[in-house]
Amino acid sequence: MSTDNLNPQQMQDFLAQTQQSQSETNPLSGYMRTPQIYVTLPSKGKYYAPGTIDMPINGEVPVLSMSTRDELILKSPDALMNGQAVVDVIQHCIPSIKNAWEMPIVDLDTALISIRIASYGEQMEYSSSCPSCKEYNQYEIDLRNFLDATVDLSSYEDTIEFKDLKIKLKPQSFKSANTTNLEVFEQQRLITLVNDQTLDADQKQTKFNEIFEKMTSLTVKNIIGSIEYILMPDGTRVSNTGFIDDFITNSDRGVFEKIEKHQEKINEMMPNKTVNAKCPDCQHEYETPFTFDQSNFFALAS
Repeated sequence: MSTDNLNPQQMQDFLAQTQQSQSETNPLSGYMRTPQIYVTLPSKGKYYAPGTIDMPINGEVPVLSMSTRDELILKSPDALMNGQAVVDVIQHCIPSIKNAWEMPIVDLDTALISIRIASYGEQMEYSSSCPSCKEYNQYEIDLRNFLDATVDLSSYEDTIEFKDLKIKLKPQSFKSANTTNLEVFEQQRLITLVNDQTLDADQKQTKFNEIFEKMTSLTVKNIIGSIEYILMPDGTRVSNTGFIDDFITNSDRGVFEKIEKHQEKINEMMPNKTVNAKCPDCQHEYETPFTFDQSNFFALAS
């Protein structure tokens, strides 16, 4: 509505109506989504940039069920591929997380599992093939077991010593990990494309060398992105990404190997997500990995 031609009395009435409208409470608000569960994030709010999370005093973030809008977002292949769907749903269902792009990757599984529990309940159907008789079976698993698993992040508190430097690592952000996954996917696609193309041996070798160089750069990029800061002997803390990039690129392989080994140690501390299964046909008991991605995890509930 245009207010350009309103006289003073009309303007006053208009402002009064607007104020009343804004102060009114939606009578349907009591029927809207409310928190279904509360969870403790593995990071406990650490490694988030300022302003990207509003951590409650008790350390437990409320989790709401997905809305119809969220379910539709998760059915968009493009949004799933580029990570935007995951970000939108996490921020809508876990409002304490203000910027899911910057959330540490160690919190991702907990966030997604808790959203699924809040939306569809603790039980989920899961399929696997018996390693003994090869029979394909369906099981029902309790997702709470994965939320209750302890995630040990203590190794992130340790520093890596190289000469007289101390290097402190941090978990990757979701944005960094998602970008890497997209780039790896693209390189794998190129490998398939090169194999299918009618190229002579030299041309294929050239293409494969380019892909190998790209994959090597991605590995180095991941290492650089996992460094929180480097502490110098005089107490100077270097956290500038450009400086760290320059240091890693122009240092001998010793520092790179130390960081890689420390990252492997951290990965070993992460809990293995496995499901104990028993084949109903041959009665063979076995463990099967519980893996999911955004494209199939929520689709299983539909």
